[in-house]
Amino acid sequence: MGGWRQPLVMVDSIVDYKYGDNGFIKVIKHVTFNEPYLQGHFPDDPIMPGVIIAEIFGQASEYLSFLTDICDIWEQKTGAALRNLRDIESQARGEEMLEIIKARRLKVRGVLAAQNLKFKDIAWPGDTIEVMSKLAFSDSQGFKHYAVSAHVGKRIISQGTVINFREDK
Repeated sequence: MGGWRQPLVMVDSIVDYKYGDNGFIKVIKHVTFNEPYLQGHFPDDPIMPGVIIAEIFGQASEYLSFLTDICDIWEQKTGAALRNLRDIESQARGEEMLEIIKARRLKVRGVLAAQNLKFKDIAWPGDTIEVMSKLAFSDSQGFKHYAVSAHVGKRIISQGTVINFREDK
């Protein structure tokens, strides 16, 4: 769904999504032993680079905005509300939904513009990182500010704010 290609796909799966004012997205990234960026990042002590965690935050946040766009467009076209991941999945294989997704993907561009993150712990090969992103606010210049956090199990490894810039092409 996103515009990323290997080796920069940092979201393995979207596990939860909620539409609306208190909306959020939860994604998973499995840190495998053969990730290309681990080979050169502290070779004797391979840990997940913080910049890669920031990229997970950026991609998760862009998925949040993209799915929200899809829900908005669907409701405008059909009059039916999609409020969560299950609702979206129920329509995902239909021709009308596929056209909405394709058209929106071609029209919007989002980039990670800034970050203010605190790193509290480490992710190692074999860990599963769970990332949560919530839209804090949008400004009039197209910047979307997201509150983000990353956990490995119950350990919080990073949290803070990322700012994505989004525009229609």
